[in-house]
Amino acid sequence: MSTPQDPAQEAARTIQERYRSFRKKRELAGLALSKSEWTPLLNQVDSVLRTSQSEADQPKQLSVRGKWLKGVGCAGAIGRGSADGEGGGLLLRKEHWLEVVDVKHRYGSNLTPYHEYWLQSPSTQSFFFWLDHGEGKDLDLPEARRKQLDRQRLHYCTKEERKKFAVQIGDDHLLRFQHNQAPVHTLISEEEQQIDQDFAAWKDAETKALALGRGPKPDKNTMSEAELQERKTAKKRRNTNKWIYVTSADKKQLYIAPKVKGEFQHSSFLSGGSVGSAGAVMVNQGQIIKLAPMSGHYQPNIEQFIAFINQLTEQGVDLRNALLLNPFPAELECNHHLVQVDLESLDDHK
Repeated sequence: MSTPQDPAQEAARTIQERYRSFRKKRELAGLALSKSEWTPLLNQVDSVLRTSQSEADQPKQLSVRGKWLKGVGCAGAIGRGSADGEGGGLLLRKEHWLEVVDVKHRYGSNLTPYHEYWLQSPSTQSFFFWLDHGEGKDLDLPEARRKQLDRQRLHYCTKEERKKFAVQIGDDHLLRFQHNQAPVHTLISEEEQQIDQDFAAWKDAETKALALGRGPKPDKNTMSEAELQERKTAKKRRNTNKWIYVTSADKKQLYIAPKVKGEFQHSSFLSGGSVGSAGAVMVNQGQIIKLAPMSGHYQPNIEQFIAFINQLTEQGVDLRNALLLNPFPAELECNHHLVQVDLESLDDHK
């Protein structure tokens, strides 16, 4: 004979079962944090809280509630859009989080050495107050000179501004800017002339220029004048007229724009929010001729690159003659030929 269940205990059991089911679904979706991940996350939140105070006058100590609200605000800016993509979007690398919470959006790579110096200092001042108004305002580190730190500020696009970089696949299967339907064209006259004359030779020259960047930096004293000139030409080829792309976290919108280091980079498009993919691109009158998954801000992997390639081809984009660069050691099955290159041969990752 069964004894009647206490309604309170039965309710508690039901809640526990529902919660375990919910927690399991989050774990399978990759949204749950393990015990080992909580401590570094909380330490990072604490660092962001201390870092994100930027008032000219040292602010008063925040309450516990105030700290959590500020932490949620900072995390929301960094993770903006990540819930929209399947499996989540690509978040900024941690060293670039400073760039987002900085009201001036100074280049993250320049802020990092100052932040590391501040972390090792005994100062109780918040990072940005320390850097701009406090004990660190006169600090000038060789890794990133103060003039460079103050000069290189990234532009973060508003929703209205990013519309001019939005790209769609037209009925003719060419890449076109949405605001005026003009075909995307990233080439300068010199590049265009080379491609029109001999596209195969252009691809060979591009690959050779990348190959010259591999391995340790050579000793210029042991190189001939011809070798020095060849490397100089290759470096100029790699660094001239760079264009970059990102997709929204849900992978539905593509954005393309010229890169200006320290002013307009991958984080500029979506204001430091998460993206679906990121890299470098060359386009000739709407036709992609070169594609590389290189982004120092987001660091996409080979799976995400191949997924982007597949998405383009499914939309009718012809990539059969495009130079598709694979900087990763892993090789996955792909319907297109990927040219293997060393990471150091691509400057776009910086």
